[in-house]
Amino acid sequence: MPNTDTIRWFKNQFHTQIEAAGRSTPFTLDMLTAIACQETGHIWDILRKKLSTAEVLALCVGDTLDSPKRNAFPKTKRDLIAKPKGKEMFDIARQALVDMAKFIPGFKGAAANPDKFCHGFGVFQYDLQFFRVDPTPPAKC
Repeated sequence: MPNTDTIRWFKNQFHTQIEAAGRSTPFTLDMLTAIACQETGHIWDILRKKLSTAEVLALCVGDTLDSPKRNAFPKTKRDLIAKPKGKEMFDIARQALVDMAKFIPGFKGAAANPDKFCHGFGVFQYDLQFFRVDPTPPAKC
């Protein structure tokens, strides 16, 4: 879990964007920072010391759980690649895992399995289950 210095770094990097996006909503900088800490703080806590902010954002991926522990789509690689553009999305999600695991030791085991891929993207972990609604793979994660 991020410490005070890491939380300060996050707020310094993203306060302008978060405050602008949160205007006219009940979401405060502190609240959204807390959510980001919960979702990916363990990742950017490590990466911020080694990489640029843009690189940190690109590597804020995770959630490699699959069936039987995952109930949401896609439960497996097979589920994902069966959908239109699913193979392209799998390749992106797989590469995101491999790239992130180079820096985050806890993901090396998942990255060693060629069927594993990331289900969550960005500091707030936008879930891959929404690929069914919008099957446009991101140009870059």
